[in-house]
Amino acid sequence: MAILRETKNNASRILSDELAPKGTFIAVCIDVEDAFGVQRPKFDDPTQMETVDLTWFYFGYFAKGGKRTVIKSKPFKLSLHEKSALFQFLKSWKGEAPKAGLDTETLRGHGAQITVDHGVSAKGRTFANIISISPLIEGLEKNVPAVAEFAALLEPQDSGTDDNQDEDKIPF
Repeated sequence: MAILRETKNNASRILSDELAPKGTFIAVCIDVEDAFGVQRPKFDDPTQMETVDLTWFYFGYFAKGGKRTVIKSKPFKLSLHEKSALFQFLKSWKGEAPKAGLDTETLRGHGAQITVDHGVSAKGRTFANIISISPLIEGLEKNVPAVAEFAALLEPQDSGTDDNQDEDKIPF
């Protein structure tokens, strides 16, 4: 559970190897994942490391042909600063600025209109990315898929062995 706090002014799971299709979709937030105390390079100086708390949002939607698809957002630093990526994402999604004390877990089950596109990493790997998110157009609330329709896609796949102990690794 990540609760957004007031900012002071001075301051994985593997879902599928298959690439999520691009386009604009009515989606539902099916899960929120948090990681606390993550070491990563600083944004303004990549030679220095910082310890941050991160959150990701998982969205489920039906692609062409009714195929159930799950996409994971980029990682967001838990920050309520108005210039933070999380603040902008939530403001675009909900149509208003997030308030201090918001528990990101409460967003599970909320619908959104997302646009998915493909990008290529520096290493040449193609990935799917949520490039925009917005509130649903009035009247489309009934078209939001149920969270339960995607539950099986979030469950870890049993490989039949107990050799895999890397479940808690955070992919960047």
